[in-house]
Order: sequence, then structure tokens, then C-alpha cells
Amino acid sequence: MKVEIIECIKKEHAAGETLVFKLNEVDSSFANALRRVMLAEVPTLGIESVTIRQNTSVLPDEMIAHRMGLVPLFSEKAKRLNFPQDCSCGGGGCPDCQITGSLRVECPSNQHSMQVFIGDSLHIDDEEVYPVSAEEHGIWLVTLGRSQVLDLHVVIRKNIAKTHAKFMPVATVAMRYAPDILLNPNGFQSLGKERAREWVARCPRNVFRFVERTGMVEVQDEDACIFCRECTAQEPPFDKLPEPLVFVRPKKNKMGYFDFTFTVESTGVLPVLQIVYDAVAVLRKKLQRVGEGLMKDPNADGVKMRTIGQAPTAQVVPNADAVRRGAEEDNLDFTMQ
Repeated sequence: MKVEIIECIKKEHAAGETLVFKLNEVDSSFANALRRVMLAEVPTLGIESVTIRQNTSVLPDEMIAHRMGLVPLFSEKAKRLNFPQDCSCGGGGCPDCQITGSLRVECPSNQHSMQVFIGDSLHIDDEEVYPVSAEEHGIWLVTLGRSQVLDLHVVIRKNIAKTHAKFMPVATVAMRYAPDILLNPNGFQSLGKERAREWVARCPRNVFRFVERTGMVEVQDEDACIFCRECTAQEPPFDKLPEPLVFVRPKKNKMGYFDFTFTVESTGVLPVLQIVYDAVAVLRKKLQRVGEGLMKDPNADGVKMRTIGQAPTAQVVPNADAVRRGAEEDNLDFTMQ
């Protein structure tokens, strides 16, 4: 496996930080697993509980709480906090698994209205945790009218996006295969210059170019290809060609591995490079748990077993990232019927 960083647009403590990198010589299943972990299993911090003490604004309590819950928080401290379900307090709340904060604003009686921004108004009891936004004042929460008051208390906890989308550290993770483009020189030679120019113009990404001196078509920017298949479409006047003009396929080496280009955009809660590092660490732990489970003797004393449908018993493998579920959600009988 090889990793090559192509571009990194840094925007510290703000949304829009972007990383473009190449991941070479890997299986497609591994690349997709890395993409899914970045989307859903990198731990971050989020507002889990909102207690409204006083609210005389035009927005109801439920809407205020919902808007507060979706506020992205800088989450580098998430590494040092415990998941609530794994904490020694049993999830009741302690300094090892939660952080508190408050927001209190009041519009003066001599002022018609006042905009409330999260960045200016939310006070968190930890200097390492704070709201992030692309805007200077932070996210706009509500507009208060004359003498209106908003007073609330929040509880911040660590979790992953599998539980709720508010814990997602990325705005997008795009993954695409590296293209392997093979041109047919004989086909273009018999096509003629005019039709060759017309064929080149069909590509929406300007992957190809027509060389006037030689009258041939060349690959100008292979990495720009998005596999749209416009160059292979059999439409007039290219519907009766004796042979294909181009072959476009994902690039694969002799071992059957592919090359990928990833584009990762952070929401600002973590540096974009840190998201990739954390995703690799999570993926490594998952593989270690699978390996440990396979190495254990299922007949050994003290090993807990469970039945899955009508199949033979399967070993219970601890999953630190698992979300609490009711017993009825763990019933997999339907898969065996």
C-alpha cells in the first residue's frame, strides 16, 4: 500500500479543510472500508443533552435543543475522553466522559432585536472544546426580540456518527478509481481530422487533446477522467466504427489491486489529516478484534457463545464501538428463513 498526498487546503478550526490523496495498490474492499470509517466511526464530540432554563424567544424549546445538538465542536480532546458506555461511572456523567457548558443571552429593553451566534454566546467548561464554523461569529442560533431571554445548559459527550449524524467529522469523503486509458491510433487515423476533433470535444473533462501536427489524439489529463463513458458512447457519427477508439477501465496491477484518489472535506471538528489517521487506527482495531476472535478456541471454557438464527453457535466478540441496542434488534432469525 502506498499513500501520496496531492493537495491539502488548510482552514484551521473552520469548515472546508480539504485533503486529496492517492491510495495505491490496495483492494477495493479496503479502500471502501477506510471511506466508511471516516464517515461513521471516527470519534468526535457533540452536544447530547440540552436543558432549557428559560426561553422567551419565538422558537420552541425543541427547536432550540435540535439546533444546539447539531453545532460542530472542535474534538481533539475526544481521544482522552471515554465513551459513556465504557466509563467507570456507568454513563451517569463524570469529568472522564462528559463536558458541560451554558448559554445565557438577553436582548436589552432599549434594543429592537439581537442576533444570537453560537461562537459568541456558548461558554464551554473546557478551553480545548469550542464551536467551529466558517463564519466569523459562528452559527446563527436565534434572533431575540426586545427583553427576550434564552438560558440553557448543555452536556457534551463523545460518540460516533453511527449513533447520530451530528458526530460526523467530514462533510464528504469521495473515492474514485484511477483510470487506465488505452487509445487506438489506427482507429483515429482512419477517422479523419474533422471527426477526431469532434470526438475529443465530447469529453466533458478535457481528458484528450487533438495534435494538429500529427493529426492524432493523445491523453492530456488522465487523472481528470470520471468514467462517464462519453468517449465510448456509440452515437452518430460514431455508431458504425469498425473498431473501438478507446478503452477506459480502472487501473489494476498484476496482483489485482487498484489505485484510488480520495477527497476528504472536514467539517472543522478535526484537522483533515487527523481524520485519516484516526480512521486508520479504528480500522486497525477492528481487524485486530477479528483476528483475536478467529484465534480463540470456540470450545474453550469460559468463552461465551450465542445462536444466530438456526446456524451453529457463534462467539460473542466485544465491540467497543457498539451502540446500545435492545434485545429485539439483535435477533437475526429473519436471515435464516
